Amino acid sequence: MKEIEAARLQFSVLDQVPVGLCVLKKDFTILYWNRCLEDWTGIPGSDIVGRSLLAHFPHLSAPKYASRFQNIFEGGPPTIFSSQLHNYLIPAPTNRGKMRIQHTTVTSVPSYDHRDAYALLAIQAVTDLTHRIQGYRMMRDQALEEVKERKKAEDALRKSQTELETRVRQRTADLVSVNERLGHEIEVRRETEVELKKLISTLNTLVAHIPEGVVFLDGQQRVVFANQRGKDHLRTLTGMGEGAVVENVAGRNLGDFLAYAPQIIWHEVVIHEPSKFVFEVAGRTIRQGDTVSGIVLVLKDVTDERFFEERIHSQERLAAVGQLAAGIAHDFNNILTSIIGFAELMLSDSDLAKEDWDMVQGILQNGQRAAQLIRQILDFSRKSISEMKSLDLLLFLKEFSKFIRRTIPEDIHISVDCKPGVYMIWADPAKIQQVLANLVVNARDAMPGGGRLSLSLSRLRVGADRMPPVPEMSHGDWIMLAVLDTGTGITSEVLTHIFEPFFTTKEVGKGTGLGLSQVYGIIKQHEGFIDVRTKVGEGSSFVLYLPAHDVCAEVPRSGKGPVLPKGAEETILVVEDNESVRNLIQRKLLKLGYTIYTAKNGRDALSLMEGHGKKIRLVITDLVMPEMGGLELSRAIKDRYPSVEIIALSGYPLRCEWDDFENAGITDFIQKPFVVQTLAEAVKKALGRRPDLN
Repeated sequence: MKEIEAARLQFSVLDQVPVGLCVLKKDFTILYWNRCLEDWTGIPGSDIVGRSLLAHFPHLSAPKYASRFQNIFEGGPPTIFSSQLHNYLIPAPTNRGKMRIQHTTVTSVPSYDHRDAYALLAIQAVTDLTHRIQGYRMMRDQALEEVKERKKAEDALRKSQTELETRVRQRTADLVSVNERLGHEIEVRRETEVELKKLISTLNTLVAHIPEGVVFLDGQQRVVFANQRGKDHLRTLTGMGEGAVVENVAGRNLGDFLAYAPQIIWHEVVIHEPSKFVFEVAGRTIRQGDTVSGIVLVLKDVTDERFFEERIHSQERLAAVGQLAAGIAHDFNNILTSIIGFAELMLSDSDLAKEDWDMVQGILQNGQRAAQLIRQILDFSRKSISEMKSLDLLLFLKEFSKFIRRTIPEDIHISVDCKPGVYMIWADPAKIQQVLANLVVNARDAMPGGGRLSLSLSRLRVGADRMPPVPEMSHGDWIMLAVLDTGTGITSEVLTHIFEPFFTTKEVGKGTGLGLSQVYGIIKQHEGFIDVRTKVGEGSSFVLYLPAHDVCAEVPRSGKGPVLPKGAEETILVVEDNESVRNLIQRKLLKLGYTIYTAKNGRDALSLMEGHGKKIRLVITDLVMPEMGGLELSRAIKDRYPSVEIIALSGYPLRCEWDDFENAGITDFIQKPFVVQTLAEAVKKALGRRPDLN
């Protein structure tokens, strides 16, 4: 059963090809029997798969077949059973009751466990081709018969020549010349027939293997010939086949597609039923004088090409958004660093009036929200390093809802319902965004005709007196994040498999089957749970349970922030090209009790180090600066002053690995914008690495 299932999975993609396909084990057990063979023989795959081919077709046990099959089972080269020597291997009557003439190629393919070899039979029906060849042979025989008759005439002429030699001696030379010309003409005709047959065979082979569909119509627009792709495409576009009169193609008049030689114009045609196909159609008329004697149509299926073009365009747009986001991030983060930093300095002033304190607090909070927005844009546009942090899910959900409103169709109403409370979790924002994006996209796809999409937040306390919604949930506080839709719902058969990798109910090419499996994995990584409720025809709800991570989310209104570690007049060099940020850092560190030197770029910093290198214990440098960047400066400092600690700052997303930082001598990195607490702790930590220099 494993071999049969493996063969079915491996070869099921060939189920629709117009070639008979069969896979045999060494003992002639049938592992795969495609739909074409079912149609030809009338034997369903369910009746023959798993049984011996010889039981149905015992003539294949003859030595002339057995030895060649044995060679295939031993991994030998492909073998061909031509239609000339073997009319057919698998008896398959046509609609007229005659057996299909077949051209069969048998190829050795590895078994599913690669221990043995299977035989793959590819059977092509060449009945029509054989009949055409027979017709050509009849033409040849008629020509030969004419030659024989001509030879008889020559013999008779020679006999008459002998009897009348005396009377026609004077014309002997003329008769010999005529005879030679006739012989030459016969030879030329023979050679012409051979070349004609080769040309016809070559043309048939060429047309059959052209990657586009080719259709020939006569002067009355009747289909007289088409290659296989042409037949398939014509049936999709018109519902017609050979012998039919074509007047319209996909609802458009045939004349719209025609051009006079040597012009050719491609027309795009889109078919929406039963599924979407995109074709390019071109036509050319064949004229004899002023009369149209025929039409050639070329049909190209460009559905996949258009799909990949759209994907490439989408990727290019995302790449452009990512480049734009990275480009503006540095400037925005420098501005936000100054706004947040100066706001913190003002809040630390105990003499600040309450009304002024409230206004500055508003500036600080909005600056932090702007910084979070920049991080969300960067997370959306690039692969960010997974970073677990305290996340306010309420603010995150509100910002996320703004993003999705731009991508969800207008006929889907979006609502966000959050009950009062604190919704802090310990999470990676990028991964939580990925979870929500997957769930929202699935909800959108489940509502092709519109509907309602609801996002809600609430808190849940699980204790001994309350049954948890998911049996494995531990006691404690949980955050419930629900995504509800009024879509088609999920059947019970599908529901049991929705979190399995590669399981999808979407059409081929429309989904990978990894979305919900990623959602499940991410929630598990966050020590959470997911619950699904659904009803066919009414909609579905996905409820995420994440452990609450309650922290103080607001700055104390007393104006007294967390205790900042103080310095002991250690000397620090601040290298920053943005004057506002440079002055802010200087003021913060001076207030914390450090001695500060400043430089606006790497070259100025090296000049300062030459005069004060023995005093300077720590260098805080921006990474992106004119003339000399932070990495190059760090390497130069470490070469000359190996005991100096270095902290890097940047408003850009990280463009290199942490190993590159360590190799440059950088021991810590601070992402702009940052709060004074982060800066103070990083400085204290860096100076504490060399207590022998204190």
